[in-house]
Amino acid sequence: MKYLVIGLGNFGMTLAKELTDIGHDVIGVDSNVHRVEEIKDRISVAYIFDATERVALQALPLDEIDCAVVAIGQSMDYSLRTVAALKELSVKRIYARALDKTHKSILKAMNIQRIFIPESYAARVFAEKFADNDFEDMM
Repeated sequence: MKYLVIGLGNFGMTLAKELTDIGHDVIGVDSNVHRVEEIKDRISVAYIFDATERVALQALPLDEIDCAVVAIGQSMDYSLRTVAALKELSVKRIYARALDKTHKSILKAMNIQRIFIPESYAARVFAEKFADNDFEDMM
């Protein structure tokens, strides 16, 4: 599959690397040159631009993307503007990171296929590991 990962902070960068490691093609986008430089040799291709700009997104091969993941974790506004631009460009499968319940509610209203809050998921996994005293596979 071919993924577009927008937002290459801690979560997005790890996601892009993991998807690549299991054999998927990944296009990464971030407005931070340092993040793009850090990952550019690990994924198929990486771009530096503001993904909230519809015109910039149009430069991507969106018709080849199987799934776009909006992994922006710093700004609800940037996340929502990016999701809206992807929807306007008819990207069929969009997954998005939510920062909180309000953000999740707005994304649901936008008919986003999958919405996730990685910190909540990670906390549940860690709680299970703590309860089972199973620290072997925790990094």
